[in-house]
Amino acid sequence: MDQSAEAGENRRKGEGFPRPAVWCGEAPEGEASPVILYVYGGTFAMNRGPMHLVVAEAVARHARGRVLIPEYRLAPEHPFPLAIEDVVAVYRALLAQGIPPGKLVVMGDTAGAGIALAALIVLRDEGAPLPAGFVALTPWADLTMSGGSYVENIRPGRFASDVEVLAMLTLDYLQGADPRHPLASPVFGDLSGLPETLIHAGADDILLDDAKLLVEGLRRAGGRAHLHVWQGLPDTWQRLQPLSPQATAALASIGQFVKRRTGAPVHSAAEKQQISDAYAKGISEFVQPHMTERFDQLFEWARDHDPDWIWHFMERRLEFGALVTQEQIEHDWLAMLFADAPDPMVLLSASRHVILANRGARQLFDKGNVLLHRNGRLVGADPGGEAVLGTLIGQAFGLVSRGTNFGPADRYARLAGGTAGDLLMRCERIQPPVDGSGAPPIALLRIFEEERKRRIDRDALVAWYGLSPREAELAAAFAEGQPLAAFARENGLSMPTVRTHFSHIKAKLGAADQAAVVGKIIRAAFG
Repeated sequence: MDQSAEAGENRRKGEGFPRPAVWCGEAPEGEASPVILYVYGGTFAMNRGPMHLVVAEAVARHARGRVLIPEYRLAPEHPFPLAIEDVVAVYRALLAQGIPPGKLVVMGDTAGAGIALAALIVLRDEGAPLPAGFVALTPWADLTMSGGSYVENIRPGRFASDVEVLAMLTLDYLQGADPRHPLASPVFGDLSGLPETLIHAGADDILLDDAKLLVEGLRRAGGRAHLHVWQGLPDTWQRLQPLSPQATAALASIGQFVKRRTGAPVHSAAEKQQISDAYAKGISEFVQPHMTERFDQLFEWARDHDPDWIWHFMERRLEFGALVTQEQIEHDWLAMLFADAPDPMVLLSASRHVILANRGARQLFDKGNVLLHRNGRLVGADPGGEAVLGTLIGQAFGLVSRGTNFGPADRYARLAGGTAGDLLMRCERIQPPVDGSGAPPIALLRIFEEERKRRIDRDALVAWYGLSPREAELAAAFAEGQPLAAFARENGLSMPTVRTHFSHIKAKLGAADQAAVVGKIIRAAFG
């Protein structure tokens, strides 16, 4: 069956935009669904291809939302930076149509990813509200083509190599402009203050190093960025070809990312139960009897904590029947949960012996200024840190009572990290003891490196908890350490007004006291 023809039923012309556009996908009835602004790639000179519509339909389906694909002016008739200006204008038109930025995600592939990223930089500099997230598929974000992958992964053609073709089209697009201009090659620009970013790239693509440079630049600027490198991704997203299993998985993960960033429901409780039941049944023949209980506890943890990757991971395993051995299953879970996590994470026993630490945690231990991995145990680098860590982990296992500095709804604490900023720690018990048998109880410790000047995302509070803009500003300021009285003075408000706002915040957050307010705000800010 022709995929583009099948998807065409859910396409319609976009109205009210400064450039021609097409909508793909249908928003589920009765839901405030996400909107994805998709900037297609065409090496700055080509129109949208049929495959872009297939990609858009797939993302819309996985995200349970709508995708808008606008046209933009093409080189050489319309050189840099006109395409960027067109995308900025379309984004502003979406805002003008009443779509909240917290429900918006911007996405681009290849050259379109570079144009989309440049548009976000322009919008940030103009003070416009930014979207909830950004997605880049094999981004082309360095027009100097300085990465080593341009040489290592070069593909010869009949008349010219792919690098030579890109170089020629780059000249048509820039027409004398500096390729190091931050809007032409965003990897050389200021990437601070941009939304959380998901990047997919092909391991054998000439643009691989662009993706690596981009994720490094975003993280260096204090942003959150996730890079997935795949074997078997298409070298271009505009050719009409069947999606590979890798491309299908990448698009599904984009849908998960969109739903997580925009607050859309990922799976219903019933769907989660069905998935975990089917997965448990599928692995039963591979799991030794003494490990059955362990996997039941992992499923229970997944339902309670709801990490965005887990349900899609199980679905993919079930779809392809890729259930191999108990060792393989355990490896997959641990790799997804720990090794690829953007934050430092540690599995601990009640006695604080480190069972497993991911790369981020080991890098943190190597610094040695706050937490140490000493003689197999996690310890604080100074007496104050040791006391906070001991209380945090002890209360997670029920060994000590909860202190006044610990939130009642979230098991979290803060450690002073010196000039680099504070560390925010959350400890959640995963495996309770069962009749004194089996493996000892363990806990998951997540560590967030919080820069002292980092501002909590006000839009995230509006999206997560339904706060008004004023309530979100107050809640964020309070969580950042500003007293209510100082907020009142700074904003010219009376204390009764501020207290009323704060009462509304507690009610909307379902928080019993000020500590719980801080805990829930931190959850929205740090995931």
